Amino acid sequence: MSFEITNGILKKYIPEPNETAVTIPDGVTMIDREAFSRCNNLFSVKLPEGVTNIGMSAFQDCKELIFVKLPQSLTRIGVGAFMGCDALGSIDIPQGVTYIRDRTFQNCKGLVYAVLPNEVTRIGDNAFRGCSHLKTVKMPDKIDSIGFYAFAQCKSLSSIVIPDGLTTIRNNAFSGCDGLNFIMIPESIQKIGWETFPPRTILHFRIQNQIFSIPFVSRTSEAFCHPELPENTSQIVYYFIRNDNPESLKKFLSCGFVTSENIDEFIRFAIDNQKYECQIVLMDYKNEYIGYQSIEDRLRL
Repeated sequence: MSFEITNGILKKYIPEPNETAVTIPDGVTMIDREAFSRCNNLFSVKLPEGVTNIGMSAFQDCKELIFVKLPQSLTRIGVGAFMGCDALGSIDIPQGVTYIRDRTFQNCKGLVYAVLPNEVTRIGDNAFRGCSHLKTVKMPDKIDSIGFYAFAQCKSLSSIVIPDGLTTIRNNAFSGCDGLNFIMIPESIQKIGWETFPPRTILHFRIQNQIFSIPFVSRTSEAFCHPELPENTSQIVYYFIRNDNPESLKKFLSCGFVTSENIDEFIRFAIDNQKYECQIVLMDYKNEYIGYQSIEDRLRL
């Protein structure tokens, strides 16, 4: 095997004929961008302790790569570092990594499970998109945000528990996850984006020590025309209004459960019960996502 190494940076791996396993020598501290990209005969790579940084697209499209040993010294994995590694079946990311960057494991179709470090606070856009065999992801407790399309088209993912503290799930984060049938949403959630989950995925909300189970509805014209929501959806909205809880009401509205067919009755209920902060939340939601039919309609409500 042959490497180009400069000042501890592995610039390029030059494979020998029929070489399938590589052990990177001691003294290397960084794997440069695209250093191993498209090495299609590579089955196994071991990185030594001391490596702190894996560059952008470092192992991208290593189609036969099955096993990667990452050192505990690692603190950064670059954008698209393992993108398109079809044969990679599992990955154990060291505890020093705090951010799973955009496209890091996108289209790793053989990936079955991933263990994320306890210190990870953010999962970037498209991070695990297209990992069609991914069944299990252990979410760390400190995670705050899940990016756009982060787990989209992970068709084998059947359940996910989102830890307390997470505030934002962005658009399409779990879209196309057709096998997803259990999601626990914490009370800390502040924003759930559009098309975040497949239609009618059952979301389990933990709010004020109560658990509400409701199918996800996208904020689309189709969803508004065909709400098909269970009766307890209205009961939850009434609960928040009655208990004068505008913040929880705002979080609930962000999931798209309230439609053009029932928004006005909730506004009237808030007015009748003199819950004016909740009334403002409802009217702001109607103005932004549903719209008023006329000036008279807005004044009337």
